[in-house]
Amino acid sequence: MPSFDVEVPDLGYFERLIACRHACPVHTDASGYVQAVAEGDYELAYRIARGPNPFASICGRVCGAPCEYACRRGTIDRPVSIRAIKRTATERYGVESPKDLRTTLEMSTAAGSLDAEPNGEKVAVVGAGVAGLTCAHDLRRLGYAVTVFEALPKPGGMLRYGVPKFRLPVDLIDNEINAILEMGVELHCGVRIGRDKTLEGLREEGYAAVFLGVGLQTSRTLPLPGSDLEGVVPGLKHLYAFNTDAPIDDLGRVVVIGGGDVAFDCARTAIRLPGTSDVTLICLESLDEMPADTVEILEGDEEGVVRRNRLGPVRFVGENGKVTGLEVRKVERVFDAMGRFDPVLLEGTEEILPCDTVLLAVGQTSDTEFASGVQELELGGGGTVVADFDTGRTSVPWLFAGGDIALGPKLFIDGVAQGQRAAKSIHEFVKGEVIPKSGDRSFACEYVRQGLQHDYLQSARLFPPATEPASRLESTEAPVEVMYEDVDARQQGARCLRCEVETVFDGTKCILCGGCADVCPTWCLRLVTLEEIGMADPSMPNGSAIIKDEDRCIRCAQCAVRCPTDAITMERIVGHEPWQVVRA
Repeated sequence: MPSFDVEVPDLGYFERLIACRHACPVHTDASGYVQAVAEGDYELAYRIARGPNPFASICGRVCGAPCEYACRRGTIDRPVSIRAIKRTATERYGVESPKDLRTTLEMSTAAGSLDAEPNGEKVAVVGAGVAGLTCAHDLRRLGYAVTVFEALPKPGGMLRYGVPKFRLPVDLIDNEINAILEMGVELHCGVRIGRDKTLEGLREEGYAAVFLGVGLQTSRTLPLPGSDLEGVVPGLKHLYAFNTDAPIDDLGRVVVIGGGDVAFDCARTAIRLPGTSDVTLICLESLDEMPADTVEILEGDEEGVVRRNRLGPVRFVGENGKVTGLEVRKVERVFDAMGRFDPVLLEGTEEILPCDTVLLAVGQTSDTEFASGVQELELGGGGTVVADFDTGRTSVPWLFAGGDIALGPKLFIDGVAQGQRAAKSIHEFVKGEVIPKSGDRSFACEYVRQGLQHDYLQSARLFPPATEPASRLESTEAPVEVMYEDVDARQQGARCLRCEVETVFDGTKCILCGGCADVCPTWCLRLVTLEEIGMADPSMPNGSAIIKDEDRCIRCAQCAVRCPTDAITMERIVGHEPWQVVRA
């Protein structure tokens, strides 16, 4: 058996090594804007961030940041603070800054143009969340007349009604959406599809296609004894009331059920209300298993949310129709041996948590009223629509779907990606024209490792600064996270390993001297026999090869400097985008 599993690299291999960009659903060049910030060029950084993403400023605040989870720096110590670094650019040059919104729109790299000629077709978008508005943005650039129908009083979906105002300011939501409306996208709020209008009716009004981006805005319930007691409240209903400044009765002692971001949003909003005495959050998972973002957990702890891990609900306890407690048991396991969700609670470990309010944050579903009259539309579990992941196509040719209604609860950036893919697919359906893929990638030699500071490996990750916990709780809108100072932003950006610069080996020049392996400070290179990698060749009984552990590589280029035959070069993957800022 071979001692090592190996892969002979191709272009796709090198693309995957730029892990932050590969992990982003819209493939934002995160390393590009991080490095621009490190150089103090915030304008370039924003241009790179905004190019593929019409909600770049919002993602600088509340994105789940899959780029950070994939960041290769995390294999060495801690990932680069990509999301917070993005915010430092959007605060200066995004919709937060006082300038013409058109300037932001001109930075888009979506197909088409900002001033596209009308193509004579119109498309309806149902739902003004990130998926629907992104789809509208991209279709408008292709010349479509786009009308967005939103059931709620204002656009934004979960951005406006689900994310607490202390995490995402309302004016930022408005600015990001107004930039899209500035393009000529028409918006009608307070129109519920399935009640005020129907999908078939939209088709009869002359819309060539309809995109469904209605989201999942109903909390799942727990079918436990006592679930109908007063005081057992769906988490999303609570967040809607909080974000719209609706009257909220005194919550008293609060227990939140759930371990995700929505659960922490419920807990952290509750603890800010004057009628709350204390907040306890229970979840099945251990701390390491919790799906919530690490920052949410840390900030919840700081604000006084009592976290009880590895507890599962059994029944709601009440008196006179009002909840007075929640019975829980300890959790033996959350997942089975195959990694599937299959919680087991331990009998004999019962405990009753006294409470006046229970907030449920155990999942989301939707009201499928929008599908009324379209019997051929295939629906999935949990109120979702069955749609192709890559195209958004549903079982009805002129109906497309994306975002949470098609994927289930996901990140906002996933909704952006779904909206983009659906817009492309709608155009191909309506016009029969294929939108070509972006330009090809190529390599460019980088003879000197520019951009890496001498102490980049010693620089520690710095969480973005936050206001003091006591001052946060004085207001329901006071922001928690604040922006990095320039010096900190640049220092954090300098932690980037520049993974777009790859170590490329030319086998025709290599003499297998092993000098590269000898000089490598992280021992990521190794000289092995062909037999050890499963490539033994009888014609080369003493054949050897060099293998590389990419997780260990720190892009220091010492191997390239040491190589006596120039068989190793540092080459940067170059995209089709020039990313040049035109300055006045």
